[in-house]
Amino acid sequence: MDNHLQALDHRLYSIALERPVQWARRREGPKVTPILPYFIAGAENRFASFVSAADSDTLEIANPLLLVGPSGSGKTAIAIHLAAQLTQSLRAKADSSDLPETAGKELIPAVLYITANDFARRYSESVAADALPSLRREIFDSFVLVIEDLQHFSNKHAAQEELALRLEERFFSNKPTLLTASKLPSAVRGIKQELSSRVIQGLVIPISLPKEQARVQIIRELLIKHAISLSDNEITFLHQQLEANLAVRQIEATVKSIALWCRMHDTKPSEDALRHAIQSAGINKEISLPKITASVATYFKIKRSDLRSNSRKQTLVRARSLAMLIGRRLTTKTMTQIGDYFGGRDHTTVLHALRTTEQRLQDDMTLRHALETIETELVNS
Repeated sequence: MDNHLQALDHRLYSIALERPVQWARRREGPKVTPILPYFIAGAENRFASFVSAADSDTLEIANPLLLVGPSGSGKTAIAIHLAAQLTQSLRAKADSSDLPETAGKELIPAVLYITANDFARRYSESVAADALPSLRREIFDSFVLVIEDLQHFSNKHAAQEELALRLEERFFSNKPTLLTASKLPSAVRGIKQELSSRVIQGLVIPISLPKEQARVQIIRELLIKHAISLSDNEITFLHQQLEANLAVRQIEATVKSIALWCRMHDTKPSEDALRHAIQSAGINKEISLPKITASVATYFKIKRSDLRSNSRKQTLVRARSLAMLIGRRLTTKTMTQIGDYFGGRDHTTVLHALRTTEQRLQDDMTLRHALETIETELVNS
């Protein structure tokens, strides 16, 4: 069995997730941190687990490699893991003198990680500044290119054409490219055939949200992570009562809610704590960022437009950060999408706001009451 793939039982596999040593752009790599240090795969993700444990020669053949699945299914974690596998392979070849002398033994392969939105933005800026050759060189020189959320290229035709050319260039130069998308490009309105055909010429790996045994194991691991002790019956109850299709981050939000309820009531986990957390995790398809914004604005008696503004007034910053946290907990929106909605804030800003708010919730009873009141209203509406 490969060191990266451990059999938990005959139905489950655990993939130890790795990260590349060096990023082509330092400020872009650390944005993506997996919730757990491993990817737990059941039968629904058996193919993904096999590819994740494959040798580098197999990965190099699968170029480009496209990971397709819903938000929160683990596409990014797997893509970053595979990028690390590929860079380790190059370092091994350098150490064994398999690379030409011109490559240099000191070579440290770099990974360029970029979202579709950022690619389109940088392409537009490069064209305007007459600096397109610089962007093209950066993309070509990166040993591994990771591009997230291809569906966001919809109707950005010039950027699509540019990416299609860059993918072709990298393909013929044997430079690996890893891509993620919520669905096949051919199923996304506004994605041109030219890009779609380039993307699927390698290997397509479907990734699903965790089901049955995988989800129970993930719940167990998250309980350990957050130092919560539940019996087997309570874990089974939690699994059975939660919505069928939840992302791992939403499952973790449920576990955090149990921990928060116990701290607030200064008690051990109970059925009341579980039921409260399950209610908080209920995903209502009608819940949207505008609806969350309206509820937060009403609760704090402020304008909706202020929550989406650039104002740094502390009362607005706290309310906005809470709205972002609720959006992360009750929707399947990514941090990039949440940031775009709340005034065009980037991934790092949203991540900082979420972490700061979660820390405040531990000691701020008023803020916890606001969170519980707003979430309960949204879930039950």
